[in-house]
Amino acid sequence: MLFANAYSEAIDLLKELIKIPSSSGREDAATQFLQSKLKLYFPQSRMDRKGNNLVVESIGETDGPTLLLCSHLDTVEALDSWTYDPFGAQQVGDKLYGLGSNDAGASLVSLIAAMRLIGKPKAGRIILALVAEEEVGSQGFYTIEPSLPRYDAAIFGEPTNLKMATSMRGAMRLKLRSRGIGCHASVPWEGDNATDKFVQDIQALRAIDLKDDSPWGGSTIEPTLINGGRTANQIPDLIETTLDVRTTPKKNNEWILRSIQDADMEIEVLFNRRKPMFNDPQSKIVKAFQKHYPSLDECVFDGTCDMAFATAPSIILGPGELKVAHVADEYTELLAIKEAISVYKSVIETYLSDCGES
Repeated sequence: MLFANAYSEAIDLLKELIKIPSSSGREDAATQFLQSKLKLYFPQSRMDRKGNNLVVESIGETDGPTLLLCSHLDTVEALDSWTYDPFGAQQVGDKLYGLGSNDAGASLVSLIAAMRLIGKPKAGRIILALVAEEEVGSQGFYTIEPSLPRYDAAIFGEPTNLKMATSMRGAMRLKLRSRGIGCHASVPWEGDNATDKFVQDIQALRAIDLKDDSPWGGSTIEPTLINGGRTANQIPDLIETTLDVRTTPKKNNEWILRSIQDADMEIEVLFNRRKPMFNDPQSKIVKAFQKHYPSLDECVFDGTCDMAFATAPSIILGPGELKVAHVADEYTELLAIKEAISVYKSVIETYLSDCGES
């Protein structure tokens, strides 16, 4: 398959995917569409559908290492402040606007294109996993990882501006409950306003020392959703706050939970699966990237992704920038996809070749 054709078809595929709403947990239509495409792209490869997750397995001519390629097809919800149609796939110059175009549609179609260009590998095996619910982390890669063929290394397609990331923060989602005693707002002394307890809890959170010497400078605890009160003339008895927590190896998930509990706050753990990860900088997948692109600096990945559940040395690598993810008027640059296809192809072939010779 010629590179120009692979690139052109990757752009067309991304445009079609953008037009199909696929927020986390509602990826059925996108999965069905991709399944039909992958059957055409990889007619000689084994393909399985596990829920809304698709896995393609391409086995080489001779024995060798197994490399996992993984990216996600789900998106967050579209913000109300979009000025373009989030599902319009509108191209303006070199930019393609659409929900999921950057996170992680550009990586997904680039991985597919690179795998098509490689065809049947000379040695080893390539596993392509296009997964659901990465944004919420429940029925996607976390669920299917134990059933995948064992792999020796992995590349996770996420926006890194095509710089390699080997480390990643962990993530938790917590529910903070600030309680009081409700009463009529005209006699507030008869109750205990939960808002006051909420303010105290937030101050206690801000007092926790989250700083460390990690590449991110420490962990973070950020309130994102706040709910409380029922009527305008009633003192609230409960305020619930969703906390987005990002953790580091020193200030990890367990450390954060202990610190919050020591501060005497009522917490419910909603999500606690993604732990901070640091991969071996001397691993073969890292060296495969460095061999081809020695001048590209390693980056620090500020988000989290499915690498948290990987069981082999892994890197995060993809076109686009994380700051363009989860925002209104999300876009990807088409030339970045062109470059990503080339980068992915080179790293994949280098890894399989070098490891096959060792």
